[in-house]
Amino acid sequence: MTPTEKKKARRIIRRYLERSEAVRAGIHYSQARPMTHLGVSPEQGYTADCSGYVTGAFKWADKWLPFHVKDPNGRPAGSHYDGWGYTGTLLAANARRRVPLNRRFFLGDIALYGPSLSRTGHCTICRQGGDAATSVWSSHGNEAGPYPTRLHYRRDLLVVVRAEALA
Repeated sequence: MTPTEKKKARRIIRRYLERSEAVRAGIHYSQARPMTHLGVSPEQGYTADCSGYVTGAFKWADKWLPFHVKDPNGRPAGSHYDGWGYTGTLLAANARRRVPLNRRFFLGDIALYGPSLSRTGHCTICRQGGDAATSVWSSHGNEAGPYPTRLHYRRDLLVVVRAEALA
């Protein structure tokens, strides 16, 4: 994507995250697969888990833009946004694009948490760029979400990656 296209995609992702946080009472938590909420408006309500929430934000941009926004799970052509993926596929598809923790984070960056890189268990998505102290992330890790948080709101942060679509 061109820099202008990336900017447009980030704007739509940010708005999706903000809208989801604003109507969180209608958004529920489940780790069911395949994901059934992809392309659904936050105001309609949906059910997802943390990685589904991240995938849903990218799918929302893909749905509303005249160009393709690649599935952050790295799904093969023809099956993109098929509802399959989890924190492990988000990491595997984007591991080559790690963002050092002492750098600036951009909207759409994905933070992964867990006991080890081979056992990720949670992810958040950046909805307001900045450094580790000033960036704002959006989390849907339980029934209370989605809600805004900071990068280090958990002690088990492993890595931040930039999705191929926005790199």
